[in-house]
Amino acid sequence: MKGKRKVKTKKWQVAEQFKAAAQAALRARSARANRFLDAALLAGRDLEPVGLLAGTGPRLSSHFTSAGDQ
Repeated sequence: MKGKRKVKTKKWQVAEQFKAAAQAALRARSARANRFLDAALLAGRDLEPVGLLAGTGPRLSSHFTSAGDQ
């Protein structure tokens, strides 16, 4: 074997498309959305909600099933 065959990937192209879409979404934001997000950035992570307020808790519907349903 003379050398390794190069593998062609599209990950760089996909990354550029994602970056372009993100920049377009940022340009399309309203002034109110900009103020809201800027205030959130200034507050930092300490004031972010955690647990159920953040939406990362367990599903409540599984807690309310009866024993006969299982």
